[in-house]
Amino acid sequence: NRYAKISNRFFKKFSNNLISKGYFEQLNKNLRKMNSGFILGTYVSMIFFSIVLSFLASIALLVFLLFFKVTLDIPFLIPIGEPLLFRFIKIFWIVFAIPVSTGLILYFYPSSESANLGAKIERELPFVTIHMSAIATSGIEPTNIFKIILKNNEYKYTNIEIRKLMNLINFHGDDLVTALKKISQSCPSSRLRELLDGLATTITSGGSMYQFLDKHAESLLFDYRLERERYTKASETFMDIYISVVIAAP
Repeated sequence: NRYAKISNRFFKKFSNNLISKGYFEQLNKNLRKMNSGFILGTYVSMIFFSIVLSFLASIALLVFLLFFKVTLDIPFLIPIGEPLLFRFIKIFWIVFAIPVSTGLILYFYPSSESANLGAKIERELPFVTIHMSAIATSGIEPTNIFKIILKNNEYKYTNIEIRKLMNLINFHGDDLVTALKKISQSCPSSRLRELLDGLATTITSGGSMYQFLDKHAESLLFDYRLERERYTKASETFMDIYISVVIAAP
């Protein structure tokens, strides 16, 4: 990524210095949850570089707006007739607002994206758990359950986490319980985290995989139905508001 390389060239040392002092730990967790291709140091460098670029752009915009006013009518640009000092007092906030907004957007983007990914996983999770429960009835070795789930293309977002799990087992040499605990720590979905932790506990204690998955599937399916009902009621409410305001009111 060329933008990342340029950002590192200017801010790599500064970013790594802040990270070594313990800053941006939550940002690092969110980057891992959203499966970002950037390491923390590079992403922080990109934030600082973007702030600098937006600051320069805001100065250029300020200079432009000192002399011209933008309108929706033709002509779009109208020369400013008021004194420059008064005009500057009105729009000087642009120089601060744009860089600060840029930094905040980039900082909170991983958190928003990980929450979005977690919500997509939780929509798939009841059906993934039912599928796993059905496979477990055969008494198959636990690792093979995840291999079979991974071959199913219907679970697009859950399979991202399962693929990470299999990579820890196949390429890093971790056992299944250790891999389950590692993946649960960086999982964007709290419900998938509970499932993975529960599976690790069940395997360690020698419990029945099928019984655990079957009960967990029932609980997840019950929650899924409640969420669908809430969504349906909310949709009906918004439809009533739309009909009242847009159709009935005129």
